[in-house]
Amino acid sequence: MSERYLFDIIDDLRSDIASLKEFFRKARLENLKTSELVDRLERRLNEIELDLDLQVRLCKYLPSIKRKKAAYRELYSRILFNLRQHRQFIYLLHIVYELISLREKIRKNITSQRFLDLVDKYIDLLAEALNMPTDLLLIVAPQSEYASLPILSEKVFIVMLPLTNLAKPWKWVLLSHELGHLYFQYSEKKILTRILPVIEEELRDAIRDEKQVKRYISLWGEYWLQEIVSDIVAASLSGPAYLKMLIMEATEPIPVQVYDTHPPLDARALAQMTYMKFAGAPDELMSIMERVWRKFRSGVFERASLPDYLNEEIVRRVSCLMVNFIRKPFIATNWDNFRKVMKSLPKVGGEDLSLIVPAMALSDIHAGL
Repeated sequence: MSERYLFDIIDDLRSDIASLKEFFRKARLENLKTSELVDRLERRLNEIELDLDLQVRLCKYLPSIKRKKAAYRELYSRILFNLRQHRQFIYLLHIVYELISLREKIRKNITSQRFLDLVDKYIDLLAEALNMPTDLLLIVAPQSEYASLPILSEKVFIVMLPLTNLAKPWKWVLLSHELGHLYFQYSEKKILTRILPVIEEELRDAIRDEKQVKRYISLWGEYWLQEIVSDIVAASLSGPAYLKMLIMEATEPIPVQVYDTHPPLDARALAQMTYMKFAGAPDELMSIMERVWRKFRSGVFERASLPDYLNEEIVRRVSCLMVNFIRKPFIATNWDNFRKVMKSLPKVGGEDLSLIVPAMALSDIHAGL
């Protein structure tokens, strides 16, 4: 065993931190959101540098306990664990740098800058509607797909959308699903505690093989439940507009197809409509939602029903339970205002952006903002 490896790792980490600080300094332009993001991440890098000083002192202490093999190995392993944590965070910041570099490059175009400012404002309004913490920094970064990158230790949440969709505000409703992932992150313990036992109960009724039950409980806990919840959150924010854009984005010829990380489109649509119904959404809203789904589903070749491990009863029970978490869907409580925005299109001046975006998606009037 040699302390030299540890010192080399620490030197390498320090070099990476210095480079990242320089990268971020160049990326910090005049945009307030980007500057705030960089400030938060630099504070964390400063904390890591201080901890690396501590790790150096611990490394220097190691030779004095070399004869006590158990104690030596324990401290050596603890130092390695801490260094690995720092390494992983630095890897994460490389990804962040790439995201904000592209964002700032795009901002040099006046039109793109305008759209970025609007979509930043839009996700802030969605977060406000979900009662997310006010000190949470949300920032949009154009990328290749809809995704999100939570850095909750720094209270940062990066939301991604395809660069080609930046100038398509009607497709921004798909970002409400990413906000759903944020909601799940903050409510994960409560949701899992309340809902997973119900899923397990339903699985045991439908499947007799204990190994299979455990496997599907694991998939529900790790992937499917979060996706269903995120869809429900998106529906609570954008209603039928989200369902319509989800259908369009998914481009799914087999709506009962199950993927490792995502439930089938049939299950996702059922979850949204069931939740909205039990949350007391207006009849008109429900009628539109059902019509949006029916127009798509009726044209797709009928195949087998949902599999036992993702059957309709499980999806319905999960959706009903989510009413306990989000009792008043934003789109339902603002339905009258939403209808007014729909009627006013393509004129959108002075209206609430959180209503304009779904109105554009649902109306097919893709006016510029």
